[in-house]
Amino acid sequence: MASTVVSEGLPTILHLVPVISSTCSLWFAWDQYEFMTLFRKPDLQDLSNKLLPSYFASFFNRGAPGVVGLLTTTLFSCGAILRYSPGTTLHDNGAFPWYAAGILFAIGHQTFIPFFLPHVRAIEKDAKEKNVAELSSWLRVHTRRSLTVDLAAWVCCIVATVKALP
Repeated sequence: MASTVVSEGLPTILHLVPVISSTCSLWFAWDQYEFMTLFRKPDLQDLSNKLLPSYFASFFNRGAPGVVGLLTTTLFSCGAILRYSPGTTLHDNGAFPWYAAGILFAIGHQTFIPFFLPHVRAIEKDAKEKNVAELSSWLRVHTRRSLTVDLAAWVCCIVATVKALP
C-alpha cells in the first residue's frame, strides 16, 4: 500500500517542481530589482558609488549559485517530465509543448549574460562615480530578462502542470 501511495504521488510532486523553481526564480528576480533600486536613490548616490563595488562582488558571488540552481532545477525537472512521462500522455493533454517551452525560456535566461555582464564587471572593478549609472543599465537588462524569459518560463511551467495533472 505504501509503495502505491509513493508511486502515485511522485508524478504530482515532479510536476510541481518546475512550478516551484520557476516561481522562486521570478521571486528572486523581483527581490533583486527591489533591493538594487535602493542604491539609485538621489540622496544615496554618492554613498552608493562607493559601496556598490564590494556589494556587487558579494551579491553575485552569493546569488549566482542560487539562480543557477533554480534554473537547473527547472530545466532538469521539465526534461525529466518530458522523458519519463508514460506514452503520449503529455501530447494527448497538450502539456508537451508547454514543458518544452519552459525549458527554452529557462535557457533563455542565460542568453542575457552578454548584455548584463559588462555592467557587473564595471561595477566590480569600481567605475567610481559611474557605478550607479552602471547599476541602472544592469537593472534595465535585468528587468527585460525578468519580464520576458523568466516570466514566460513561469507561465509555461504553470500551464504545463495544469494540463498534465488530472
